[in-house]
Amino acid sequence: MRAADFAVRIAGVNRVGLQVSNYGFFGNNFGSRSPSFEFPLGQGYEHLSRAGLWVGARALDDEGVFTGVSAAIVDNSQGSSGPAETEYTPIKGTLTERSRIQNAARYSPDAISDQDLIAEYADTPAKPSSGFQREPHRPMHLRITQRTLGFTLQAADAFVVSSFTIHNDGPALQDVWVGLYAQIVSGNREAYTMWPPSAGTGPGSWYYKTYFEYDSTHSMVAERYCRALPVFDGCVVSYCPPWVGLQYLRSISHTPATPRTVHRWWVWSPGDTTRDEDFERYRLMSGGGAPNPDLCPFDGSCSPIQLLSVGPFPRIEAGDSLVVDFAWVGGDDRARLTDYADYASFAASIDYHLPSPPPSPRVHIESGNGRATVWWDDSPEFASDPTSPAPGGRDFEGYRLYLGLDRERPGMLAQYDLPDTTGFNTGLTRALAPQPLVADGITYRYRHELTNLKNGFRYFGAITSYDTGDPGAPPLESGLGQNKFALVPNARAGERGGVTVYPNPYRVDAAWDAGASARRHYVWFAGLPSRCTIRLYTLSGDLVFESAFDGSSYHGESASGLYDPTRDRDIQAPSQSGGAYAWDLITARGQAAASGLYVWSVEDRDSGAMSRGKLLLVKSDRE
Repeated sequence: MRAADFAVRIAGVNRVGLQVSNYGFFGNNFGSRSPSFEFPLGQGYEHLSRAGLWVGARALDDEGVFTGVSAAIVDNSQGSSGPAETEYTPIKGTLTERSRIQNAARYSPDAISDQDLIAEYADTPAKPSSGFQREPHRPMHLRITQRTLGFTLQAADAFVVSSFTIHNDGPALQDVWVGLYAQIVSGNREAYTMWPPSAGTGPGSWYYKTYFEYDSTHSMVAERYCRALPVFDGCVVSYCPPWVGLQYLRSISHTPATPRTVHRWWVWSPGDTTRDEDFERYRLMSGGGAPNPDLCPFDGSCSPIQLLSVGPFPRIEAGDSLVVDFAWVGGDDRARLTDYADYASFAASIDYHLPSPPPSPRVHIESGNGRATVWWDDSPEFASDPTSPAPGGRDFEGYRLYLGLDRERPGMLAQYDLPDTTGFNTGLTRALAPQPLVADGITYRYRHELTNLKNGFRYFGAITSYDTGDPGAPPLESGLGQNKFALVPNARAGERGGVTVYPNPYRVDAAWDAGASARRHYVWFAGLPSRCTIRLYTLSGDLVFESAFDGSSYHGESASGLYDPTRDRDIQAPSQSGGAYAWDLITARGQAAASGLYVWSVEDRDSGAMSRGKLLLVKSDRE
């Protein structure tokens, strides 16, 4: 199987960012700053190094009866290769995406959720021992269809479901157990200037700072960051506030079964001989090992691995299948974690047929000097909800515009409501543009002008749709995650009388990057020609930095604090004015620029005109 056959994607349609694969592996093992299990998405709070599917059973092959466990993962070091250690092989070298959102690019009537990610893999062929998979892999002829489901509905926007359909393509299996191995460990990714995290960077080792408990009522392992005893006074939870959980939801079997859930954990130890054979792993799945979280002390010696499994399923005949579902759950606090776990259980009980509000509209942003224009289309008005009693299922009622500096909770700025018997009856004509805007093949009929914005700041927003509701349910609103955007107001060429650089002087940090790590800082060059070359020199004439700028294609990637596509998965690239560039204070040699006075120049590549000025950097010792 070629390396190219292995694929990963980010489930990120709501407030959870989870990396999934087509070989039963979850998370990214902190090999990149991309979300592993990030909650809330976009905040930098990570909660998972690595996880993977385990399936164990009494099986039969040509050599006779055996106890097998097909494992996507075992204890290994941070940054190790998932494809190198998995005992699963992709059947299709990709992950298929589809959505139930009717105006989405990947809309499909077969979709279950707002973002379905579908993969297929098998535990064949046999594999020799490799790394810490020290026992040669003995296949049980399993074929797995893995579905990852994400919803933007507010009640469901803090969990992602992993649903496994386990097909038996071999002889009958007995006493089957299905589990998820997970190295759940929380921390603040943005506190580290270097990645992956290590004992010598940022706040030190990421690991050995885990508080966890098993919630038997919800069949869930709950975890949060905790630096030291006593719990919770010594935890310093402000460093990483959220809770997360790994929850068992349901199982569907063709044969009668009364499965039970089992939670087991152990201290991470690659190559431990007590877990390096299938019969030992099967024993853990079925209830052997340490059950008591109190045995994991906060003394820097315990880095726990979690195993949440369900079984036994007495028999799966050849050609039959078994469905087992888990959820990755987030919560701003312990109570909210429980609320979302409750709703995840409810969603599973109705086979994930969750109510569907009208889709959010498609959005286009134009930014300028202290202002922006938000455009949106009318596609939600024609969406049909089969569960609605409205004629043709068309129960659209209105739009809500959200905007603010709070990435997680932008405030509602405006509302436009159909003039009928429901809601505010403001009408939609107030938002109707005199002339529609056509961009990228989409006709945008509505617009809202934003004024009095602060140049250089990132604003976050969304436009949602909501319906009329019905006698049995209140109005439903689409989620912010469907079209969440970022915009940065800044001067276009000529809007502020020429090129400006700000803040100038730059003292340690600006208001927009206060508290960020040194390499997440930036200053703005604004009022730039649409095509130009930016240069920065020392007073002695040494070139410090040079960049070619094209306003038609610039999105802010020059400064990771402004936009980093590997980290900022909850938004698209911020809307820019086309006349501004963010410099991250890093020289052409990759070093942080020192304090001092610099000379800058901007050369218009079309006219040859030059602009010049000076920039003073006043930085602190901590940088």
